[in-house]
Amino acid sequence: MLSFLKNLWGNNTPTSEEVREQVREESILPVSAAEQTPQEEQEQVASTGVVTSLSLHPSWEAKLGAQEKYALSYMAQELEPLAEGSISLAGTSLVPHEAGVEVTAFVRNSSDRPVSLGKMTLVVLFGDQQLFTRQLFHLAEIGEIPPRSARPWSFVFKREHFLQVDVLLVNWKIAFEMAQKKMVLPQQLELEESWIKALSDEQKHSLIELAKRLPSIKENEVNIQSLQIRRDETGTLNVMLLIRNGSAQSLSFEKLPLALYDATGEKVAEGLFELESLTVNASTSKPWLFIFPPESVQKAEPDFSRWKASVPQG
Repeated sequence: MLSFLKNLWGNNTPTSEEVREQVREESILPVSAAEQTPQEEQEQVASTGVVTSLSLHPSWEAKLGAQEKYALSYMAQELEPLAEGSISLAGTSLVPHEAGVEVTAFVRNSSDRPVSLGKMTLVVLFGDQQLFTRQLFHLAEIGEIPPRSARPWSFVFKREHFLQVDVLLVNWKIAFEMAQKKMVLPQQLELEESWIKALSDEQKHSLIELAKRLPSIKENEVNIQSLQIRRDETGTLNVMLLIRNGSAQSLSFEKLPLALYDATGEKVAEGLFELESLTVNASTSKPWLFIFPPESVQKAEPDFSRWKASVPQG
């Protein structure tokens, strides 16, 4: 559980720089977005940051010796000051575990009141924000985190949830999934912040499974893959597509003309979409939602047993 302390501590007290080198990039959320029972948001006061003090769960308090407690206390106070009113994860160690991997991290509360967390999905990223694993945890087990405190905890990510194997876990990071600005799934499928927050857990799982099944895109190929279509009560067609970029450079789209075809090959709808500089990075795929309003629909009873969307010719 605390093997990282032995490596860090050795026979000498580490410097502040050594402590901070041991800690991975922090994942930060406002307290109001993370706690189990949302409270009325407090006005945040500008400050130079909050220094957090060690808070141990009773189970850790009972297991640790005086030297280990001192080491953890020193680490907690040497972490980078945290913006007031935040909750964060600061990873310190990732080691093999019989069930998968065990990640030890400080859960930090920089607000001036205790915070209790509920169910949250945590992720382990590596390299350039690539997703290694994601898992739902019951963070209430950590207990109530006192004001301005850092509580160490170990998270076991089970092997059954691994999304990639035989990868080198360098530049790894543990994070709140909902705090991510960008996340690259297996086979280089990239989700933007808005998608990470808007998709349900089931939808994310479906995208991940799709990304794992997709063949690698050919060099310099750019294509559009159909993912999901839904027609609502107004006749609007909500179409989710995957834009795949196999070129060596990022592609940006200001506008994209699209036509929708059903199983008979007949055109169902057509439109020109304003995308506000949608960027698909090199060798990456990105899902996007396209909405065809009722006035753009040209066929009353389309057969969507099979369908496709493409850029119209001419």
